[in-house]
Amino acid sequence: MFVINGRFLTQKPTGVHRYAFEICNKLHEMGVDFYVAIPKEINNKDYKFDFKTVTCGNLKTHLWEQISLPRYLKSVGSPLLISFSGCGPLNYKNQIITIHDVSHERYPEWFSKNYFRYYHFMLPRIARKAHAILTVSEFSKNEIIDTFGISGEKIHVVHSNVPFHNKPNKSDIINYKRPENIEKYILTVSSMDPRKNFIRLVQAFNKLEDKSVKLYIIGMKFKAFNTPDLQELVGDNVVLPGYIDDNALQEMYRNALFSIYPSLYEGFGLPPLESMTYGCPVIASDIPALREVSGDAVLYADPYSIEDMADKMKIMIDSPQLRDSLIEKGLDQITLYSWDKSAKQVLELAQKYS
Repeated sequence: MFVINGRFLTQKPTGVHRYAFEICNKLHEMGVDFYVAIPKEINNKDYKFDFKTVTCGNLKTHLWEQISLPRYLKSVGSPLLISFSGCGPLNYKNQIITIHDVSHERYPEWFSKNYFRYYHFMLPRIARKAHAILTVSEFSKNEIIDTFGISGEKIHVVHSNVPFHNKPNKSDIINYKRPENIEKYILTVSSMDPRKNFIRLVQAFNKLEDKSVKLYIIGMKFKAFNTPDLQELVGDNVVLPGYIDDNALQEMYRNALFSIYPSLYEGFGLPPLESMTYGCPVIASDIPALREVSGDAVLYADPYSIEDMADKMKIMIDSPQLRDSLIEKGLDQITLYSWDKSAKQVLELAQKYS
């Protein structure tokens, strides 16, 4: 028996929260004996699940995680705690934590001062106390070693994967014909975070001569980030719809000319794999984590070069043959990732320390 930190269920399901949620779902499907400890208020709208939860404490947010959660755990015999997103309680030894990346250490200017101070203080201390650390790529593993001076033997790569379950099969994607009456558009999906490089992206997009193509930037703003102001760059062809639900997002992927992910820094980078899953060819930043995760299934661009991003978008717009080739490569690439495999890795570690 082990316990999972359920604070992620209080927040909107973006990348790190989906990682936690999907591994919990898969462990439940496998019949594993665990439960999720949660605060009183969780997000029941966006999360539907069958795994067992136990409500504990009266506090919220970080206070629940740092005070209510460890107090509860100690009252029930101090079982192993696994945290899949962000952090864990500082005053608790019997735990495994997850560090998705160390972007706050590499680029503190991207984050609010309070966010940076909190994680700069907490994360290395919790990491050194924990039995083990999960992370999502070899790149992130090396970053954690370099940044916190933690032994690589303590760090385990457990990949993320696409959270959608109603995925089309390969033949459906290969044979899919984009409706002729749908507007031509490019898609980018991410939180409104400075590392996502949206200002350069819009500047590059505005260089395109084909003004019949639109750019949709889908994502939410978060208090943790020094969110870039795109309003001055946004015109008729740049659309900011904010957060959309999974069904709408999947349709957007299926009907886009291609997606572009111009991020400056990632630990894993999920949107390119989401794109591949729905037969959407990808342009991605030429950075280590995205090369590791995406292989040769995307067209790479220099995220610091507006000219190179504009050139790569033009190439993709003008070459249906290239788009078709990347669709096929993407369908092969996504077979490398599996929630079953990731959940089994987590279970092996849990059994070792329970």
